Amino acid sequence: MKRHPTSLPVFAAMACLAWAACADSPTEPPRFTLSGTVSDPRLEGMVVPGATVRLAGTGASATTGADGRYRLPNVAGTRTVMVSAQPSYLSESAQITMDADRTLDFALEHTGEPPFAGTPWITPDIITSSDPTSFGTVTYAGRGIRLVFDRRLARWTRVNAYLFDTLFGMREVEFQLNPEFADTVATRTEVDRFGPAIGRLPAALLSNLRQVQINAGDGLFGGSSHTGGLLIHTEDDATAFAIDRGFLEEVLLHEAAHMSLDMLYADSADWLAAAAADGVYISEYARDYPQREDVAESILMYFAVRYVPDRLTPELHWLIVTTIPNRIAYFDEKRPDMSPFALTSSPLAAPDLETMRPLPRTWRPFEAPLIWRR
Repeated sequence: MKRHPTSLPVFAAMACLAWAACADSPTEPPRFTLSGTVSDPRLEGMVVPGATVRLAGTGASATTGADGRYRLPNVAGTRTVMVSAQPSYLSESAQITMDADRTLDFALEHTGEPPFAGTPWITPDIITSSDPTSFGTVTYAGRGIRLVFDRRLARWTRVNAYLFDTLFGMREVEFQLNPEFADTVATRTEVDRFGPAIGRLPAALLSNLRQVQINAGDGLFGGSSHTGGLLIHTEDDATAFAIDRGFLEEVLLHEAAHMSLDMLYADSADWLAAAAADGVYISEYARDYPQREDVAESILMYFAVRYVPDRLTPELHWLIVTTIPNRIAYFDEKRPDMSPFALTSSPLAAPDLETMRPLPRTWRPFEAPLIWRR
């Protein structure tokens, strides 16, 4: 049987076609690793954990860790890299060509928007009823004429007050109660209602405390460095809300800041420089009344992140630190006495910003400035 000699050329032709097809197919581009750090330039060495770094047009993304660093492997070609860390920061983007392992750092700019309406209402867990109190002995001292501020009258007025001598640790404080209260039993009840909460405040906040004035009726809280006093109206809606919802200590801390810290910090050049370096206020209340409210609104947040950070959610912790880093550094330098609370080291963790729920813009009027007595 005669063999056909055409088989070999056919196989050779097919091989050539296959080789040609392979030669014409595109080769896989080389892939490299993109990494870098996301920082906040307002404070030297400050990084931004929890920022999301994405490659545009792909599903590739990474989240910065506590050190502010990210890493994206297997990146090829020229890519647009986008970074977001909302709600604190404006988004940024940059283009890079990956012809080798590359480093791409980002410095984010704060939005300039306060994260909170007012800090006393953020969480009732910063100081709680389970914390120790310096409120100690109470002695009824009879009646005496005292000049007290009554918001219902919007002025200072002299009353024959019920007086109680109390001790907060070694500090002597006089409680002055409006004679509208029925008797010594009713007035002692009010002393015992507010005294323990005042005593839970850190020492620096009580450093100028000399008197507590308590009236019945409607009226907002107050704190005065001029008198070294706290003002309470027992029947105001703000008072009831603070007690019922667990915010009493947070509100009193704010008032105590007016009483004890405003005179130390509010007008100091270093404080004003720290505020300018931050370029944003912690709350709308501080923004609207900066000279009067910035210290009081900020100190509660400083206390929370430095002394009781475990009582904040990671998201709240992140929002505070990324908003007022220079004010926090200012208080770190001043080291106010926050005993009995201890300074706690708690690195800023990476929160889940992708699932962060919008913050409730909780605001309830709770205070008003006092008219200085002449």
